[in-house]
Amino acid sequence: MYVGADQIISLLHQRFHSKTQYRRSQSSSKTRRSPIMMNARAVALITAALLSWSLLVSTANALDPEKQRIYSNIENTGLCGTVPSGGFPPSPCTVPSGQRLIIEHVSGYVFLPTSTNTTTGVSIVITDPGLGLSSAAFHNFVATKTFPGPVSDTFSFSIPFKLMLNAGATFYFSPSDNVAVSGYLVKQ
Repeated sequence: MYVGADQIISLLHQRFHSKTQYRRSQSSSKTRRSPIMMNARAVALITAALLSWSLLVSTANALDPEKQRIYSNIENTGLCGTVPSGGFPPSPCTVPSGQRLIIEHVSGYVFLPTSTNTTTGVSIVITDPGLGLSSAAFHNFVATKTFPGPVSDTFSFSIPFKLMLNAGATFYFSPSDNVAVSGYLVKQ
């Protein structure tokens, strides 16, 4: 759960004021604290909360400094990882050198000639010598017909999917006209 600085300040402000009201109702006029002292205490509490919050954020980053949070299958301003219909060759994605790719989610669509089929299979084809895979159709995804058309039908898929690939590995989805791969890179 992420707690922002605004939420911490708001909670401290509410807590401070509720305690102050309780103390005022319980104390006599002789034992009241000065407003300056109470403001100084509030500032100290808020400062401590903000420092604690910043330490929590930096601690989380320190636990996983090797992890780049986002991976997208765009290489050289173009989409990779597809085998477009129409006899075009595959456009594989390549895992950057010195990195491992952790895939967490895949989605995409494919155009196929009009038919009565309601589903089709889309495979991820992987070449990763570290895993012993050479152009292997490693996993099959079920794509469901989402738009029947007069010339072609659109089949789409979207699924959480956990997979680790080594540096230099290549992958693409077949058949696939568009695919989105999300995950993160980790230094090897």
